[in-house]
Amino acid sequence: MDDFGYYYAAGIERNPIRTALETVIHSGNWRTCKTPADLRSHLQQEVVNAICAELMKEDPRTHEMRLDSYGKECVQKFNRRFAKLSDENLRNVMGTTKPEDIVNKVRSEHVAVVDLSAGLKEMRLSVFLTIAGYLRDLMQHKQTLNIALVVDEAPQYCPYMPKHIESRTTEAISELCALGRSYGLSVVILSQGIAGEIGINASVRRNLNTQFIGKIHPLDMEEAKRLLAQGKIDDKSLTLLPEGDFYFLGKMNPSPVPLLIHFDLPEGVT
Repeated sequence: MDDFGYYYAAGIERNPIRTALETVIHSGNWRTCKTPADLRSHLQQEVVNAICAELMKEDPRTHEMRLDSYGKECVQKFNRRFAKLSDENLRNVMGTTKPEDIVNKVRSEHVAVVDLSAGLKEMRLSVFLTIAGYLRDLMQHKQTLNIALVVDEAPQYCPYMPKHIESRTTEAISELCALGRSYGLSVVILSQGIAGEIGINASVRRNLNTQFIGKIHPLDMEEAKRLLAQGKIDDKSLTLLPEGDFYFLGKMNPSPVPLLIHFDLPEGVT
């Protein structure tokens, strides 16, 4: 919904429309809605009610509680932005699965894959933020997780220059990396690029203590050379590495220089 028309970080975080929507979402009553139409009706009514409850002021002439021009503008802004959501958009967020359900599934079955390919980018990032927030809360309550969080296509979540909701997912990943060292959370970032416009954010890269570098794009040559400087590796070889070959460096590497390791790939897998 384009952050309801607020484009600056302070406005996005502090606007009363966002506060009202979060209040309604956190109540959890929307989970009983059976169809996108039901969800649309429920959210529209409840969010508008929440905005009114927050912004109503006493009319000095009649002493009645009314919305002033600012409050009316907020209601109109919410309705305009909310109308952008199609039934398909709403259907994509109507699941009953909660973050704790995902964590419990990981602990019981050892693997859980969350497919975020459906829906808009903002939806994918919002789902990720919900899961990341739950993991962060567990660690802040001193719980040891012993879980590996694997983030595929990482530049979508922590790009070189994050904007809007990307700034929040980038910060969340950095926090998980920092906290995870003490509470058994291993954060694995998968990316086709290392740095710059094709890679991941510098604040996230600084929090990764082990790297596997396979065949690289020429745009990543300088960053790869910097990381692999101790190995005196031929630059050209980095763009010609066969599939399954990686240079291994960082905290988990027992050697003071990068090691070249190989994984046998099953037939037909690339």
